[in-house]
Amino acid sequence: MNEAKYVIVNGSGIIFSAAIQHKDMVGYNEKCEGAGFVRFAVEKDSYGDDIIVAKCYGKSISLDIESRPEKDSKILTRQITNPF
Repeated sequence: MNEAKYVIVNGSGIIFSAAIQHKDMVGYNEKCEGAGFVRFAVEKDSYGDDIIVAKCYGKSISLDIESRPEKDSKILTRQITNPF
C-alpha cells in the first residue's frame, strides 16, 4: 500500500483505501478531528529494531478538515504497533 487515507474519529484512527471519500468513513454526528493521507515508513527504534511509522499529511476535501501531521501520525503509529 503506497498511499492510503485516514480519519481520526473520537481519538481513534481509521485507515482506508484512497478510492473511498473521507466523508464516507465518518458516521452521522461523529466528530472528525483530523483527516488526510498517510504513508508508512520503516524506521529504527532506540533498540535498533525496525518499526513501522505512520506519516500523515494533506487535507480532506470532502470533510474540509486539515491533517494534524504530528498528532495524527502518533495516533496511527501507536494503533498499528501496539498489540493491546
